Amino acid sequence: MKPFIVLFSLIMIISVVISGALLLSRRKGKGRWRDREHIQPSLFNFFTTLYAFFIGFAIVTLWSVFLTAKTNITREADSLMIVYRTAKHLPGSEPFRQALANYVKTVIDVEWGEMGKGAMSPEASQRFDDIWSRFYELVSDPNKSGELYINITEAGRQRSSRASALQGNLYPPVWMILMFGLVSVIFGLYFINREPTLVSLIYEFMVIFMVLACIYFIFDLDTPFSGLITVKPEAFRTVYLKMLSLP
Repeated sequence: MKPFIVLFSLIMIISVVISGALLLSRRKGKGRWRDREHIQPSLFNFFTTLYAFFIGFAIVTLWSVFLTAKTNITREADSLMIVYRTAKHLPGSEPFRQALANYVKTVIDVEWGEMGKGAMSPEASQRFDDIWSRFYELVSDPNKSGELYINITEAGRQRSSRASALQGNLYPPVWMILMFGLVSVIFGLYFINREPTLVSLIYEFMVIFMVLACIYFIFDLDTPFSGLITVKPEAFRTVYLKMLSLP
């Protein structure tokens, strides 16, 4: 079974439990909360609209971060491929090109798994330092060495971007707003639904399920290299295969 099916099944169960708890609480109260209107519908609508704005803000922001991380991965891999192709025509470049290939392989085999745990790989960092060491040992045409320097620097910049995206990309105050909003929505549903019917109870379940699903989606997007929605190292795999295919 796919992980996301298990996940959404769990969210559905939690939503049913919360909806059932609201129903049992109403029955236990024996209708004492129905005698008057505790929360004005207009006020509740304003609150839910404001909460929906923060949910949308978080999703749009993190989706932009996710796409940027994906783009930066492609740029990093392309820069390394340009370096490899340029160095191929330089005399004595075999150790330098081997250092490039070793780095790309280490990123795929080692670093990507470490990134899923929220850390960069020390081994991959050492491999990248080896690239610079081999670069300075390489005797090449000054014009071409300038192009190599620019692209290695660009790869290093994109590597730093990967490192900065490992941790949470959403400000802690926004998380507080999202969690407080979830509790407030459940609280509001309890008092706003004064005459619960089957349809209204189903609607409560739908609202709770949607809010929980959105919060998990935000949580998953917050770290683009871990969770169900992740940036894959496909660009590095493609570049590594190209490096191996070049004579």
